[in-house]
Amino acid sequence: MAVDLARVRSRFTLVALILPAIVVAAAVVIQALALPSLPGVVATHWGFDGTPDGFSPAWTVPVFTAVLGLGLPAVLFGVAFRSLRRGEHGAAYRLLGAVALGVAVLLSTLMTWTLVLQVGGADAQLPALVVVSSLLAGVAVGAVGWMLQPHAPWHPVATHTPDALPLAPGERVLWTQAVTVAPAGRVVLASAVALTVAVAVMVAVLTASTWATLLAGAIAVLLAIMVVASSRFHVRVDADGLTATSAVGWPRVAVPVADIVSAEVVNVSPMAEFGGWGLRWGPGGSLGVVLRAGEGIRVQRTNGRSVTVTVDDAATATALLAALAARRSA
Repeated sequence: MAVDLARVRSRFTLVALILPAIVVAAAVVIQALALPSLPGVVATHWGFDGTPDGFSPAWTVPVFTAVLGLGLPAVLFGVAFRSLRRGEHGAAYRLLGAVALGVAVLLSTLMTWTLVLQVGGADAQLPALVVVSSLLAGVAVGAVGWMLQPHAPWHPVATHTPDALPLAPGERVLWTQAVTVAPAGRVVLASAVALTVAVAVMVAVLTASTWATLLAGAIAVLLAIMVVASSRFHVRVDADGLTATSAVGWPRVAVPVADIVSAEVVNVSPMAEFGGWGLRWGPGGSLGVVLRAGEGIRVQRTNGRSVTVTVDDAATATALLAALAARRSA
């Protein structure tokens, strides 16, 4: 059944951009109407026990609601829509739309509720119910956003399966290539690292918890290391099979010749198939070293799972893998 790409794009735009804008606009209006009844300075950050420990001018709350509530969905929309216009689709894009809407609802609900609680100079203590309810509202509306978008799974199609290269008995062969993450992937990965670092800095500045600061910092450092380690891979095909090794030595993906059932050249979409760039897991337990869109090697393993590696000259590597597997079977 053909996918209605126009409907996929229009529903994604509705869920990821239009509905978040409506939600945020409503929240900002409510906050603006409440400003005359608020003190000049209000609580804007709370400790784990609900006691306020950070304060800002009241007018900053609607400003930050607008900036964050519109900015985050706009970033997610921008990441995805260019690829959707090229004809890509799939669960990853549907999830991005749902997340954009859910984040807008979460931020709008939480920031509006915490502001309205302080109308008339009331106690700024933050009840746990406010946080829990805001989270549940974000998840629930995000789920609605998922359902509003059509089910349009991505079905990758092999471009071709090259004939096995002729190999003489005992002949030793080697094929190597290097692949670097594409500019689009670099932007997305760098943005994720920058956002994590920003969160870590905010935790350090706004909280007095050493453990929370250390945890947020450790997460930021770990993510940065993973991004660097997944930015460039060396791909090798030899008598041992297929190997893709990070330029820093780890991670490393290896498929022995004895484990290869078949090999084919495929046209890979990182977002549609794997939900992003780098070392990724896809549907059915498939594994991908996907640093860019375009041609790649896909190897079917004896356990029924597949390994995909995006790399130039994939046809030669695939033909060589087929020859090595056939020689071993013989």
